[in-house]
Amino acid sequence: MDKYKLSDLLDIKQIQTLMESYNKVTGLLSALLDTKERVLVAVGWQDICVRYHRQHPVTLARCKESEAFIKKNLLGYEGRFFEYKCKNGLRDMAMPIVFNGEHLATFFFGQCFYEDDNPDPDFFRQQAREFGFDEDKYLEALERVPIYSREKMKNALVLYSNLMQVITEMGMKKLKLMQEIEAREKATRKMLESRAHTDKILNSILDEGGAGL
Repeated sequence: MDKYKLSDLLDIKQIQTLMESYNKVTGLLSALLDTKERVLVAVGWQDICVRYHRQHPVTLARCKESEAFIKKNLLGYEGRFFEYKCKNGLRDMAMPIVFNGEHLATFFFGQCFYEDDNPDPDFFRQQAREFGFDEDKYLEALERVPIYSREKMKNALVLYSNLMQVITEMGMKKLKLMQEIEAREKATRKMLESRAHTDKILNSILDEGGAGL
């Protein structure tokens, strides 16, 4: 598996289209990252994260801390989502994408609130002042963050879990096809090498026979 990347196994453009459709339904961020944290697909990043939290070194460090914590705790979560509330105040979820027992990528989604989180505007207002964000625009970005009931989020998790199953099945089919092609090519090379070796021996015998005459 080391020689295969996720981009070898999946149609990234097709995944992008699927995730854009799911984003229209849920309003949630979704992103597919390989194990080196390279973004393969990303849809629906919230302004509060892109324009603010990821632009200040302290809040960016919190984002990275969340990502590292999620990555560290993904072990054993195959087929399930790991949930985390970052120090910037938003919810994130992640699910490992596993092929033949190997973790090749991680699916992230979220940047949202639960209804019972009761996001406190004063917390975010203070955060804007502490880190020098434009307070009015920052709070406007806060208002655009999706808020879900736990029941609706559970349904979204099922929806995304089904999407990840489709993605994994697509990848496994392509991996099997690639391995079959590789096996046939290897067998062909071996046959040609064997034939070339046989021809070399025969030519050597014929040359020796001719020399004896």
